[in-house]
Amino acid sequence: MTTFLPLILLSALAAPPQFDVQLLDGTRISGGLVRWDAAQIALETPAGRRELDPAKVASVAAHTPPATPAAKVAVWVDLGDGSRLAAQKYTTDKGHAKISLSAGEVIEVATAEVEAVRMQAESEATAIEWSRIRGKKIQGDVLVTGNSAGIDYHQGAIEDVSDDKVRFTLDGKTLGVKRSKVYGLVYYHAAAAPIADCAYTIVDAGGSRWSPAAMRLDGDKLEFSVAGGQTIRRALDQIVQIDLSCGKIVYLGDLKPDSEKFAPNPFTVTGKELASRMQFSRVRRDENSEAKSLLINGQIFRKGMALQGGSEVAWTLPAKFSRLQAIAGIDDYFRPLGNVRLRITGDGKTLLDTTVSGSVKEGIPISLDVTGVRRLVLTVESQANFGAGDHLVLGNLRLIK
Repeated sequence: MTTFLPLILLSALAAPPQFDVQLLDGTRISGGLVRWDAAQIALETPAGRRELDPAKVASVAAHTPPATPAAKVAVWVDLGDGSRLAAQKYTTDKGHAKISLSAGEVIEVATAEVEAVRMQAESEATAIEWSRIRGKKIQGDVLVTGNSAGIDYHQGAIEDVSDDKVRFTLDGKTLGVKRSKVYGLVYYHAAAAPIADCAYTIVDAGGSRWSPAAMRLDGDKLEFSVAGGQTIRRALDQIVQIDLSCGKIVYLGDLKPDSEKFAPNPFTVTGKELASRMQFSRVRRDENSEAKSLLINGQIFRKGMALQGGSEVAWTLPAKFSRLQAIAGIDDYFRPLGNVRLRITGDGKTLLDTTVSGSVKEGIPISLDVTGVRRLVLTVESQANFGAGDHLVLGNLRLIK
C-alpha cells in the first residue's frame, strides 16, 4: 500500500490541463479552465481568476497538445451540423448509422443527419475530385468507387452498409459492392436542413472536429450535442482546440471585392500587358506573387493579402464589424527593397495613411475603427525605384466584431 501512496498523491496533485486563450483583440491569456457556459469563460491563472465574455474570445488551444490515438483513422464522416468525425468504422441498418470512434466510443445517428462518408485515404488528385463530386447538384445518393489513383461516381440509392459491403441500388438493381472498392458515399437529402448559426468548432485528440451550437464545462469535461441530439462529453485533457471565431472574424481576402485594380507594366512600349505580367501583378490571397507563403520578418501568415505598388481593392463591408486589423510589411522575399504608401479609406474618410519600407524588418500593426463603414478602399502606391520590390503583405487582414 505504501508503495503506491506516492503515485496516488502525485495523481491527486497533478495540475489540470492548461489552455492558451486568444481574444479577438489579440490579447493572450493562459490558465486552467474552471467555467464555460453561454455567459462566461473563466480561467485560473497565476495572477488569479480571469472571467471572459465568450463573445470576445477567438480561440482556446491546449498549451500542450494531447497525444493522438495509435489507431489509424479509417473513415471520415461529415454530419449535417458541420462536424467531421474521424472514425474506425461506419455501418448502417435501415436508415440508422453507427459510427465507431477511438477507445470504443460509438455515435448513433440517423442517416438523414449524414452528409458524406469517405472510406479511403485521399491523394491530391482524389481530394480535388471528391470535392467536385460533393459540390454537384444531385437527385439521389452517390456511390464513389476507386482508390487514391482515381475515383468515379454513380447515382442511385444507398441501402445498408456493413463491414464488408455497401448495398447500392443502381437503375433498379441492388448491388453488393465490396467495401475495398468504395471510396466514399454522398447522401442525398431532398429537404435540406436549415443551417444553424455557427458557434464553436472543437477538435479533439482523436482527430474529430465537432460543430455544436452550444457547450458547457461540467467538472473536468466539456459537454455538447451533435446532429440528432446525442450528447458528447470530452475530458479537458482530450481537447486540442476550440475555435470561437465563426461569425466574429472575416478575412478580407475571403470577401468578394467590388473592384480590384493593379499596376500596369511601366516598361511596356505598346501599352498591352503580357499575360505573364498580368498574372504576376494581380492581387494575391493567402500567398505572395510567387505562390509562396506570406512572410514578414520570418513570421508566416496563413491568411492575408499580397499587393504590389499601384494596386487598389474596394469592398462593401458586411454589417456589425467594428475593427480592421492586420500586420503590414514588405514581403521578406523582396526586402530590403520596397517602399510603398498604404492608404485605407472608409466611406471616403482616411483611416490610415502610412509608409511601409523594406528597410524595416518588423511588421506594422494595424487596428482601425470601422464601425458603421460600408465601403472600404485599400490603395498601395509605389514611392521610389520604379516600384522595385514594392510587394506589400497584409498578414491576417481581417474584420472583427
